[in-house]
Amino acid sequence: MHQGVVQGMKRIPKPVKEQIKDLLSMHVGERRGSIVLILVLSVLGLWAISNQWFPDKGIENMEPLRAELEAWLATRDTAEGNDDLVALAEPFPFDPNTIDREGWRALGLSDKQVDGIERYMSKGGRFRTKKDLGRMYSIKPEQFERLKSFIQLPDSVAQKTRSEGAYGQRSFENNREEPTEERRSSTYERPVIRKVEVNTADTVALVALPGIGPAFARGIVKYREMLGGYHSLDQLAEVYVLKDKPDAVVKLKELLLIDTLMVRRIPINTCTVEELAAHPYARWKIAKPLIAYRAQHGPFKQVEDIKGCALIDAEVFRKLAPYLSVE
Repeated sequence: MHQGVVQGMKRIPKPVKEQIKDLLSMHVGERRGSIVLILVLSVLGLWAISNQWFPDKGIENMEPLRAELEAWLATRDTAEGNDDLVALAEPFPFDPNTIDREGWRALGLSDKQVDGIERYMSKGGRFRTKKDLGRMYSIKPEQFERLKSFIQLPDSVAQKTRSEGAYGQRSFENNREEPTEERRSSTYERPVIRKVEVNTADTVALVALPGIGPAFARGIVKYREMLGGYHSLDQLAEVYVLKDKPDAVVKLKELLLIDTLMVRRIPINTCTVEELAAHPYARWKIAKPLIAYRAQHGPFKQVEDIKGCALIDAEVFRKLAPYLSVE
C-alpha cells in the first residue's frame, strides 16, 4: 500500500530550463528566501553525510561553513539596514557644486558614494544640470529620482543655435529668430531666492538656502555666537568648516545679508578679563594687557583709545573695534 501511495504521488519533473526560468521570475524577496533555504539545506546535507562517514569530526568540519553562512546573513541584514537609513533621510534644497560631505550624508548618500563625487570634483568636474548628477556612477537611479526636485540646478542648459554664415560656414547667433512666447516659457528660469539675515537666522533658515548643508549652517551659527554677531560677510571665511572653501564663501555672500545693529558689543570700561578673553579676536593674549592698561590709565573715552596699549596694532584694532563700546 505504501508503494502505491508513493507511485500515485509521483510527478513528472519539469525540465531544468523551466525550473531556472521559474526561479528567475520570482520576486526579489522570494529569490533571497530560496537562496537561504538552499544554503541551509546544503549545510544540513553536508553535516548529515559527514556525521555518517566521520562521526567524530563531522561537527568540527562544518564550523567553517556555518561561520561563512552566518557572515553572509549578517552582511545582508546590514546592507538592508543601511537601505532603511537612506530611505529615512529627508531631502532638502542643495547645490551639488557647493554642498559639503556632511550635507551629502544628510541626504542619504554613503561614504563610498560621497568619495566618488569628491574625486569627480577634485579633477575639475562640475554639475551644470540636474541630469549631470544622475549620470554619476555612484548615484543610484532611485536616489537621483528622490533628490531631483531638490537640486538647485536647471533641468537643461540652453544651447546656442547655429546658422549658415558667409562662404557656407556655420556661425553662431547669426540671423537668429526671436524666440516665440512658447519658447520663452519653456526656458529655465532660476527661482527667486530671498536673502537671509545672517545674525538672526537659525540653522533651519540657513539649510533652506541652496548650497548650505547642516555642517555649514551649524558652523556659521556657532562662530556667530562666539563673535557676538557678524559685522562683515567676509568673516564667513573664518568659519572653521569654510576655511578651505573660498568658492562656497563667495556663494554664501550672495545669499546672506547683515544687520550690524545685531552685533553684541563688549563694554570695554566695565568688562572683566574673562569676558574679554572669551572673544575670538581678543583671547588672553590681548585681554590681560588691555585690562591692565585700563587699570593704569583709567576708563577709555572712546574705542580708539585702546590703541595706546602696545599689543593693539592696526590689524587687531580693525577686527576687535566693532565689538567694543565705551558705554
